[in-house]
Amino acid sequence: MLKFLKKVGFIVIGFLLLSYLISHASLWSLRQSQFYKPTFLTNGVPQTQFDYIVLGASTGLTTLNTQTIDSVLHTTGLNLSVDDTSLPNQYLMLQHFIATGKRTDFCILAPNPKNYNTLEHTLSDNDYRFLMYAHRPYVHDYYSQFKGTRAAILQYSSWMPTLGVSYYNAEVFYPSLLSLLQPNKHNRFDDLGNYSYPDRAFVDAPISQFQDTDLTFKNSYLEKIKALCDLHGITMICYISPMKGLKADVGSADYTIINHSDLLKNSGYFHDGIHVNTIGRAQASVVFARDFKSYLGIN
Repeated sequence: MLKFLKKVGFIVIGFLLLSYLISHASLWSLRQSQFYKPTFLTNGVPQTQFDYIVLGASTGLTTLNTQTIDSVLHTTGLNLSVDDTSLPNQYLMLQHFIATGKRTDFCILAPNPKNYNTLEHTLSDNDYRFLMYAHRPYVHDYYSQFKGTRAAILQYSSWMPTLGVSYYNAEVFYPSLLSLLQPNKHNRFDDLGNYSYPDRAFVDAPISQFQDTDLTFKNSYLEKIKALCDLHGITMICYISPMKGLKADVGSADYTIINHSDLLKNSGYFHDGIHVNTIGRAQASVVFARDFKSYLGIN
């Protein structure tokens, strides 16, 4: 019986050791890659000074094309938006941007517009994309503020990476293998961090009426992002991306705002209710460049 227990013990220890080594190697591989935005920022962006960066969710990712904006303004921008995230993640991305030693004059905040009103915060679906940096204090602290199984797995992955890699195996383990073969591959974004949805989803049809929707700007992370920007001499601008048939009423918000909620007045510019397609992105980016110009002090 004792020999049997010893054999089982050796097998269990061997399995745990092997899983730890595989998980550690997977996260190491991702840290050397450009697959997700955090590692792209670290490994694929040699430039350290930018005129502006875009932080946001899928709305910021697919609405503001930095290549178009830069061609109009002769600026240098970078899109660090990550789909399926919220303002807490955008705060984390700003921390990561600063931690890499990079600097920017402006931070364009472009979350899902309704996220400006969010009062209670939960873990975002794509927060695991910082898993390879779970050992860093600002990432560990970020995961530790949330409740639930996923948050606990990500938090404890700082010392037991097997937890995160096994739970997010399709999103972490397989991309880590791909990264060994193609370390410069990006997960649906270009060399400036931009991405767009297909040209058409709705047929061309004028939008004649816009329903008002109130944005209260009560999300506590707005203050945190603003405070971090102020600490590093960064000007924060809240961007409200176009919405199909909705017009945002911002009231008397205590933030600098560019409101493009009702900018696009044709359904043919939209992929869905809150996302523009490639044609809509081109339109929104040009108008944003025009409105952003005054903040840059360009005549």
